[in-house]
Amino acid sequence: MRQFMYLVILASMLAAYVSSPDVGLAPGIVKFLPDLLSICTAVYVVLAGTRQRFRYVGFKYWLIFAALTLALICGPLVNHEAPGPIINGMRYYLRAIPFFFLPAVVAYSEEDLKRFMYLILGLSLLQCPIAAYQRYTVAENNQFSGDPVIGTLMISGILSLFLISVLCIMGSLMVRGRVGKLWYACCFVTLVLPMSINETKVTIFLLPLALLVTFALAARPGRRIPVTLSALALLVLGGAIFVPLYNYFNTLHNPVPFTVQEFLTNSELFNNYMSKSAGVGTDEEAGRTTSLVAPFMQLGHDPINLTLGLGIGNVSQSSLGTQFTGHFATLYWNFAHGLSLSMFLFEIGLFGTTLVLLLHWMVLRDALYVSHRDSGLLGALAPGYVGAWLTITVGLLYLTIHTFESLSFMFWFFSGLLAARRKHLEDDSAPAAVGLRVALTVPILGSG
Repeated sequence: MRQFMYLVILASMLAAYVSSPDVGLAPGIVKFLPDLLSICTAVYVVLAGTRQRFRYVGFKYWLIFAALTLALICGPLVNHEAPGPIINGMRYYLRAIPFFFLPAVVAYSEEDLKRFMYLILGLSLLQCPIAAYQRYTVAENNQFSGDPVIGTLMISGILSLFLISVLCIMGSLMVRGRVGKLWYACCFVTLVLPMSINETKVTIFLLPLALLVTFALAARPGRRIPVTLSALALLVLGGAIFVPLYNYFNTLHNPVPFTVQEFLTNSELFNNYMSKSAGVGTDEEAGRTTSLVAPFMQLGHDPINLTLGLGIGNVSQSSLGTQFTGHFATLYWNFAHGLSLSMFLFEIGLFGTTLVLLLHWMVLRDALYVSHRDSGLLGALAPGYVGAWLTITVGLLYLTIHTFESLSFMFWFFSGLLAARRKHLEDDSAPAAVGLRVALTVPILGSG
C-alpha cells in the first residue's frame, strides 16, 4: 500500500483534468479512477484492519462514524429517496473516508511520508505553468474571469485552497528546521502566482490567517515573535505579488472592473458577492451568505427535514444521468452547489452537519496533541496541518470541498496519519506510566 499511495496522489490531482473534454489526454472514464482507488482502499482497510483489530483507531472515531452512518441512513428513509441519488451521494460523502483509516492499518515510515510530500509539492509547482497558460488563453479570447484558471484541480477556488494548504505544511516544516528558508521562499513565490491570476477572493483572507496560525504554532517557546514577524514579511511579499496581478487581470476586458482595494472597501461590492439573492428553482447564483441561510428558510417549516435533511444526493446534480440526479436538485441546486456546508444542511440536516463539524474538531485536537508531543516528522508538520485544517474547514463555507478528491483525499489521509499517531503516542506512554508507579511502590513495600 506504500506504492499504492503514489497512484492515489496522482489520480486525485490529475485524473479529472486529463480526462476532461477540454484537455482530452485520457478517456472520459479515467475520471472515475479515484473512485476505484477508494473502493480498493476500503477493501484493504477492512481486511487488514480486521486482522489487526483496528488497534490504532481511537474509540471516539468509532462513535462518530457510527453516528454519521445513522445520519446518512435516516435522511433517505424519511424522504423515500430513489436509489440513483443515494448512489451519487455516497460517492461524494464516503469515498475519502477509507484514506482516513488507511494510516491506522499501514505503518508508513518517515521516508514514505517524505516521498509523498515531494510528489504533492511537485504536482503543486506544476500548477503554476498550467495556470499561466490558462490565464493566457482567457486573455487571448478577450475574456476577463479567472474562473477558467484551474490548474489541474478543476475549480479555481479549489486550486487556491490546495496551494494555501501546501504552503502551510511547508511553512511548518521550515520553522521546525526540516525545509530550507530559501527553498521555502522560492516555493512561496511560485505557489502564490496561480492564486493571484485566478482571482480567488478568499485568498485575501485565508492565506494570512492560515499562515500566521501555522507559524505561531510551529514556533518553539521564546521564538514566536520573530517567527510571526517572518510570516508577516512573507505575507507582505505575497501581497506585493497578489494585489498588482489581481488588479491587472480583473480590470482587463472586464465590463465591471474593480480592484482588491475597492472590493474590500466598497460595501456594495462586498455585500453583493456575499449576500446576492436568488429565487428557489431558478438558475440564479446565490451569494454565499444566502446559500447558508437557504436550508433554514426552506426546511425550517419541517423539523424532521431540518434535523435529518432531504437525503444524501437528493439535492445534487449528476453527470451519470437523470436517474442519479436528486429529486430536489431543480429546487435547491443554485443554493447547495456553492458550498459544502449548505449541501450538508440540505442533504444530511443539522444532525449530520453537526457530526461532520465535530469530526473536524476531533482531528484538529489530534493534530495539536501530536504537534506538542511528537519529535518526528509528523510532529513537525502537525502545525502546518492545523493551518491546512483551518483552510479546509473555512472552505466548507466557500466551496463544495467534499466533492473534489484533490482536497478531500489528501485532507483525510493526513488527518488519519495524525489520528493514528496520537493513538500510538497514547499507547506508548501507558506502559511507562505503569512502570513508574511500580518503581515508586517497590521501595515502600520493601521498607515495611
